[in-house]
Amino acid sequence: MFTIDRASIVRAFCDECVWLYCLRKHFADLFEGNDGRRRLLAEVAGTFFHDLNLVLIDYLLLQQCKLTDPASSGKNKDNLTTNYIVALDWTPTTAQVLASANADIMSFRAKIDDARRKLVAHLDLRARLQTLDLGSFSPDDETKFWAALQTFVDAAHDEAIGGPFDFRVAMPAGDVSSLIHALKDAVDYEDIHGQDGAFLLSRHGQRRFDDA
Repeated sequence: MFTIDRASIVRAFCDECVWLYCLRKHFADLFEGNDGRRRLLAEVAGTFFHDLNLVLIDYLLLQQCKLTDPASSGKNKDNLTTNYIVALDWTPTTAQVLASANADIMSFRAKIDDARRKLVAHLDLRARLQTLDLGSFSPDDETKFWAALQTFVDAAHDEAIGGPFDFRVAMPAGDVSSLIHALKDAVDYEDIHGQDGAFLLSRHGQRRFDDA
């Protein structure tokens, strides 16, 4: 029989939360900036960034639902989810915190589950052709989801391992800012050599990634 200790389960769950928040942060850094950011992405590669926006939205919804799926999908098919974590052996105090936080988490899931089932994990004909409004939620709804998930993670980590676990701080350093900086420089470069032919000649053959 497959067995694993509670601490290892909680660590693995925390890793999934870090990954989920990392994806959300990438999306925010890319697509929730000012008008200048949107114009930059549209000018550099409008179709690509438009498609990437949609891909990240789909994947975020999928990951949020995966993290809140039922504890099991059948015999010997346990799922690493909030519902599985809740069902582990906890002290009464921790169990109460986990159950309360999970209720808020599942409330958010209810808003996005139809989008996951009918448009992300499957392509429901009626939903696709009628362009049904699925997966809608307010900024406040999402804020409550992340707060509840952090409360959930802190409670489980505190008892199983020791101390809280801030999955936002644990997220590896992103490089979206480096990408945006490079895109800004690239646009400036195009402007400069478009105005100054001598500059373009001076740079000929000196690009470090000319063969990329």
